[in-house]
Amino acid sequence: MLRTRAGFWDRQPLASRVLAIASAALLLAGLLILFVSVAQEARDGRRDLDLALADKLEELPLALGDMAVGGDDASLQRMLDRYAARPQVAAVEFIDASGKALKSGAGKPATAAPGWFAAALGFRYVSGTAPLRAGGRDYGMVGLTLTAGGMADRAWRHLLDRAAILLLAVVLDFLIVWHMLRAGLEPLDRLQRGADAIADGELETRLAESGSPELRHVIGAFNRMAAATQHALDGTRQSNANLTRFAEVSAHHLMEPTRRLAVYAQRLRTRLGGQRTPDGDAEVAEALDILERDAGRLRNLVRDIQLYLAAGEPRGEVCAENVEDVLALLTRRLSARFPDLPASLAVAPLPLAVLDKPRLTDLFTLLIENALHHGRPSDPACAARIAVTGERIGTTSHYRISDNGPGIPPQYAERVFEIFERLDGASGGTGIGLSIARHIVESRHGRIRLETPAQGGTAVVFDLPDGG
Repeated sequence: MLRTRAGFWDRQPLASRVLAIASAALLLAGLLILFVSVAQEARDGRRDLDLALADKLEELPLALGDMAVGGDDASLQRMLDRYAARPQVAAVEFIDASGKALKSGAGKPATAAPGWFAAALGFRYVSGTAPLRAGGRDYGMVGLTLTAGGMADRAWRHLLDRAAILLLAVVLDFLIVWHMLRAGLEPLDRLQRGADAIADGELETRLAESGSPELRHVIGAFNRMAAATQHALDGTRQSNANLTRFAEVSAHHLMEPTRRLAVYAQRLRTRLGGQRTPDGDAEVAEALDILERDAGRLRNLVRDIQLYLAAGEPRGEVCAENVEDVLALLTRRLSARFPDLPASLAVAPLPLAVLDKPRLTDLFTLLIENALHHGRPSDPACAARIAVTGERIGTTSHYRISDNGPGIPPQYAERVFEIFERLDGASGGTGIGLSIARHIVESRHGRIRLETPAQGGTAVVFDLPDGG
């Protein structure tokens, strides 16, 4: 519960927290002042009530002396009634020497102050007695009870008046602090919006310097940071563009020499094959085999480099493409290229993929060819089984391409996606295929990874979000 409350408090804007703290502090300080003031008033009232009791107990026997000596009970009762009508007097009585008592008083009067308030501040009835003597003779006792109800009512009204003033002060303080915070923190709001814009790639964002000197300094630092970031990013983009252009031109110019190597190696083999050659020409034939094989590998390497360079940018309209249609076309192509390959491809219903069709075709071609080359079972008698499944979760399409091959050790699960990494040097691959696949997926802010199913083999799993 405490963590929940702390989390709720931390999520509140700074202005709300400052307002809440300032208002609570003012309210607590005001309540403390009210409590001290009312408590002091209660102490003064109790002292005044005790003094009033003492004065009246001196005055009352003198007022009743002549009537008590004369035994005039009617006059005594009228005097007691008049005395009981005075403020603060709750009850008054006279008890003569024989024990006969005359009483007067309205009892406990009604008060506006709540009972708990009077009890908390000690507003109580006070009583006292005094002897009635005349000519050295004791004629009885006079009793008097005074009430603090009037004092309690007065203290309660003062409390309500002061509480209203305190509430008004808190409201005024709230409004003033809110206005000051709104004006003072507005630059911070603009700073936050500017930071969000920079995070969204709008590096040309600049903010007007306003507010307090500290905020103007922070906003100026933000503008300098944004300008430096934009300058650095522009330089990086230009450098990347130059490097990409250089790599593309280099790959283009390398493709022609590799093609010529393969062509002239074939011509030389044809010419040598039509002539009688000495026994040493077997070494020449082997050299031609190596030349043709390496020329083919170099051509594949240059082609994959070109694909890698083009993997990060769309080569057509980015829209929702039917993956099953792409796989159907791909299956026909692979069947023509590998007519005798013992392999099966099972395709489950698949969600649409938001990607341009050329790169979507390259992505599945690379992953399925990778499964054909590296996912074949160790037993040559067993056919390779490749399965493509997928599902839709929220705004993201998830795909899984699994095989029944020997699998990949977990320590190499991330390494195989690095460029030019080949776990099996004899496989004849270029070591770029999975790097191209990752480049395509990550260009759409997706994620690609390897998994090892419980039944064995390897599964390449990747996600393509709609909004990438």
